[in-house]
Amino acid sequence: MTVDCVVIGAGIAGLAAARVLREQGRTVRVLEKGRGVGGRMASRRVGEARFDHGAQFFTVRSAEFAAVVERAEAAGAVTEWTHGFGTPPDGHARWRGTEGMTSLCKWMAADAEVAVELSTTVTDLRGIDTRAVILTAPVPQSLAILSFSGLLPAPDVAIRLAAIAYKPTIAVLATLDRPPGGMADHGGCQFADGADLAFVTDNQAKGISAIPALTVHLSNERSHEHWSLDDAAVVAFAESRSADLRGDASIVSTQVQRWRYAGPVAVDPDPTVVWGDDPVVAMAGEAFAGPKIEGAFLSGVAAAEAVEARLG
Repeated sequence: MTVDCVVIGAGIAGLAAARVLREQGRTVRVLEKGRGVGGRMASRRVGEARFDHGAQFFTVRSAEFAAVVERAEAAGAVTEWTHGFGTPPDGHARWRGTEGMTSLCKWMAADAEVAVELSTTVTDLRGIDTRAVILTAPVPQSLAILSFSGLLPAPDVAIRLAAIAYKPTIAVLATLDRPPGGMADHGGCQFADGADLAFVTDNQAKGISAIPALTVHLSNERSHEHWSLDDAAVVAFAESRSADLRGDASIVSTQVQRWRYAGPVAVDPDPTVVWGDDPVVAMAGEAFAGPKIEGAFLSGVAAAEAVEARLG
């Protein structure tokens, strides 16, 4: 059966797009290569520990995103975490998922009754019977799918999209034998333009882990330098650079998460790019309209609205 639209990716951009199309009465399939929804709004459980190991928080500035967050808060999916990481805090609310950052995306999918097809890798769109496709994966991955499928946009648009570059980030996840002694009560430590680290989170103080569990994000520069090193070398670096924050707490176990596409170096000026009519093709995500969670959400909405207009 032909569906109105297939959405590739069940991060916040893809789910935002699917919600808009469902509200318009469109039939939608959402395909996600991972085992769960959320994309980089990722949470992982290791025994009794739970880690946010991708995005650590989100902010709310637009009325459209605020309306969704308000409903998610009422449903118990999200809550305010803190009002800034400096001293004094800047007063602007930082939000988190109640059980990890993926909680918002799980709620969005359930609320819109979007059945996500997980563990589904798409490399060729030609066998999918649909009138439109919205791709929300990182731009290089989306362009690879479109190239193989013979659905690339006009050369000038393809060149523009191919120029979008991403920054890598490595996260080290460490369970501890006791709470870290050098962290703020809210459990977050942000290093603006830090040479070695970008962000460190005490997930227990944050409110998502039953036991002490630290997420250490290396800076983009150090992530690039350490990308090809083995996990032991990465852990040793993170351990040395986070020693003051841990205080007298000792590391019990570690895991390493590498995010090749952690965020765009620069964003495209448009919230979405759309072309074609058989099928209609649109691209969305954090590389469009802003490299933040809210930007990705608004980009997904824009892509859905553009597709709806073309489907008529």
